[in-house]
Amino acid sequence: MYLLPSYYLLYGCFSSFSLISSCLSLMFLIYLEFFLFILCIFISVYFGHPWEICCPRDSSFPIMKSNFIIFLEVQHKMSKATRAFILNSLLFFPNYNLAKCIDDYFTFYQIKKWCSGNKPPVYINCSKENTEKNVYSLEEKMIGKYMIVMSITGFICLLLLFFLDTTLWKLRTFLSQYVYFGIYKTFRKEKVSKELSGESDDEDVQNERQRILGQPRELLNSAVLIKELTKIYFKYPVILAVKNISVTIQKGECFGLLGFNGAGKTTTFKILTGEETVTSGDVFLEQFSITKRLQKVKSRVGYCPQSEALLEYMTGREIMIMYARLWGISEPQIQLYVNRWLSSMQLELHADKLIITYSGGTKRRLSTAIALMGNTSVILLDEPSTGMDPGARRLLWDAVTWTRESGKAIIITSHRMEECDAFCTRLAIMVEGKFMCLGSPQHLKSKFGNIYVLKIKVKIDAQEDKLNDLKFFITMTFPGSVLKHENQGILNYYIPSKDNSWGKVFGILEEAKEKFNLEDYSISQITLEQVFLIFANPENTEGDYQEKVP
Repeated sequence: MYLLPSYYLLYGCFSSFSLISSCLSLMFLIYLEFFLFILCIFISVYFGHPWEICCPRDSSFPIMKSNFIIFLEVQHKMSKATRAFILNSLLFFPNYNLAKCIDDYFTFYQIKKWCSGNKPPVYINCSKENTEKNVYSLEEKMIGKYMIVMSITGFICLLLLFFLDTTLWKLRTFLSQYVYFGIYKTFRKEKVSKELSGESDDEDVQNERQRILGQPRELLNSAVLIKELTKIYFKYPVILAVKNISVTIQKGECFGLLGFNGAGKTTTFKILTGEETVTSGDVFLEQFSITKRLQKVKSRVGYCPQSEALLEYMTGREIMIMYARLWGISEPQIQLYVNRWLSSMQLELHADKLIITYSGGTKRRLSTAIALMGNTSVILLDEPSTGMDPGARRLLWDAVTWTRESGKAIIITSHRMEECDAFCTRLAIMVEGKFMCLGSPQHLKSKFGNIYVLKIKVKIDAQEDKLNDLKFFITMTFPGSVLKHENQGILNYYIPSKDNSWGKVFGILEEAKEKFNLEDYSISQITLEQVFLIFANPENTEGDYQEKVP
């Protein structure tokens, strides 16, 4: 919205003014817009999108437009005292000050131009007193007071920004941990004790917590140490989003955080990135506490959020160059560095297009590339493969794998179980803010998947009675087996793995192959997705997961 007056001012400066006046005018414009920019950043802290402040779309935030309308409307329709009060009130809006500066500046210039001619207009006061004023003075129709007010407002906002960046986080953390949580514990002591006791947790989850509580100093060298982390939203009704979770993540490890919508995964990610405060417990990234050294923590984290956080009117190459500079990559190496990441995610064809033209999958690839680049030690990927086609997902898997092998710790959330099974070294399933299980994918499948998946294909010409005999044989040989599906001579069974070793099952099926005219069979372990679905059943309790069959 300021481009047109800027161009107008620059045109007037360089076409009609002297060199000194032109440079002074340009500096004046930059000076005013600098403080306007500071105010935009300050106000944007309280809004989801800074664009709503600096470049409002439609009528989403009309404050940047409304005072111009007021300025035009009050000129002739109100009393002198009311008009003066409203105009003085508008001095606190830097965009109004900028508009008034430009307007009065050019009005003064035009008066001087017309009065210097042979036939000045009769309605203009061309007296020496009126034409030789200092345009930067505090007099009426001059721009001095607008510049002073804008400067004071800008410096105040700058100081407040420093306060927000250095002190506000500690203040919010203090209020959350010691004031709000203290009051809540006082009035809801029994509920807090029950929810955060951890007595009903899985054995692996309890062992991890005890290990962290018993050896805190030795584990501080971990890439990530989450110690009894709790997050409560103090509103009506009170929401316990994260309940007393503890885990360590080592360098070179890929940790999968699984769970349904509302399980607390994104809240945990927001805590790790400093977007949300900690109610109880603490998080350490390379020995730095997130409650005390947030800036140190942020400098060590690469983050791919669930929702896109890209500047849509930049190109992919431009935004990656910007992040490379922010990460301190030397200028001669930036182009080569950026090209390598563009190539690894196959973004070369889109690199010089505006991000607003990207598809959803392309934006996810770009966000993932930005998260993986830089000198970070911890990478947070919140559902990075959403919207990606199979080829793009394969690129993502490769990128995550060699990033992990480079020594970085990766925390990933995903709804695709095959992804977690492919490259996660350890994972946890989160339900209602708690870790229900913890371990490697194979460990979880062995522990909770206490069944085998048996598929049998019977020859088409098999007699009906032989098929029934086969079903009776499976039922009697493997007590507790369940026929899940039957179609065109293909039988799918879930059979208990307890008391049935792999060798025993294969031996029995080899005998049955000849006896019942089987064409083929296969026996496999339960998949990670089926383990995940066990926890989806709200009827499950902590003590009966082992007995449930999906």
